[in-house]
Amino acid sequence: MTLLIEKNVSLLGYNSLALEAIAEHFCVVKSVDDIQQAIAFARDQRLTIIVLGAGSNVVLRHHLAGLVVHVQITGVQFERIEHDVLLHIGAGENWSSMVEYCLQNNWFGIENLILIPGNVGAAPVQNIGAYGVELSDSFVSLEAIDIATGKVHVMQRDHCEFGYRDSVFKNSARDKYIITRLCLKLSLKPNMVWHYPALKAALEAKTAVSEAPLTPHVIAASVTEIRRQKLPDPKVLPNAGSFFKNPVITREVAERLLIGHPNLPVYQNELGECKVPAGWLIEQCGYKGLRQGSVGVHPLQALVLVNYGGDNAAELLAFSETIKVEVEQTFGIHLELEPTVYGSF
Repeated sequence: MTLLIEKNVSLLGYNSLALEAIAEHFCVVKSVDDIQQAIAFARDQRLTIIVLGAGSNVVLRHHLAGLVVHVQITGVQFERIEHDVLLHIGAGENWSSMVEYCLQNNWFGIENLILIPGNVGAAPVQNIGAYGVELSDSFVSLEAIDIATGKVHVMQRDHCEFGYRDSVFKNSARDKYIITRLCLKLSLKPNMVWHYPALKAALEAKTAVSEAPLTPHVIAASVTEIRRQKLPDPKVLPNAGSFFKNPVITREVAERLLIGHPNLPVYQNELGECKVPAGWLIEQCGYKGLRQGSVGVHPLQALVLVNYGGDNAAELLAFSETIKVEVEQTFGIHLELEPTVYGSF
């Protein structure tokens, strides 16, 4: 079947920030064959390709030249190997729904990642993580199509160069592949991670009241409660989730900062590096709950920038730049945007 490719398509409904943007060319792909047709069209027309999933971690400027490929490849397959399950998931599946599906089947390892918005195909690009767990902890491999050749590649964990909210797909392989399927290794036995401070406090309060045993299902329920209390629903108040990465600094820099800011939260990793919450830095600069025009910082979570009704990305990006400058001037720490920015004004 010939792939339908449309011209001048509004992407207002394809991004969680509800920003108006126009795709020069647009198509929906539901199979490898669809993607290969899209690549062939782009090659013939000399167009660049932009891959779009659920649009939950992107900022779209007004005009997106080239071909926007909206991935809707679905399907789930699994195989049991002793005490583990290998799960093969289509890139177009909703991530949080997949976490719920795994919990219903008592497959464990990603319960801390429940309610993270977006589709499965975007998860390895960002190496999504929350409450002490990252996708890379369960990741085995992925299938992706090379945009230059149209060929299918299988990429193992090491090939993806995972880091904190980072992967090869945000660096040397950016815009070079279209991810079609993920393979995760989950456990039939719980191996719970609950040491993250906010989660630990919520679990201790929950189990103290109910005296119920700690299970992955309880962890997922607690994470869900925390996220719903702190983070706005994009369908109600458009946002892209965390707008900035939590910066990672050296121990020496952290020690210097603690002299002037003794309440600065610092979390040291196994490499001796220190992660500090970007939301805390932004809040200390007075931006929590601040609104500027049609954009603002969420009143309950300073890490989240929201759109109160603006129709393009210019105002939002200018506001985010103001925040970055203020944080750098106050703390000497450079903030990086978490969502990817596409298009032009």
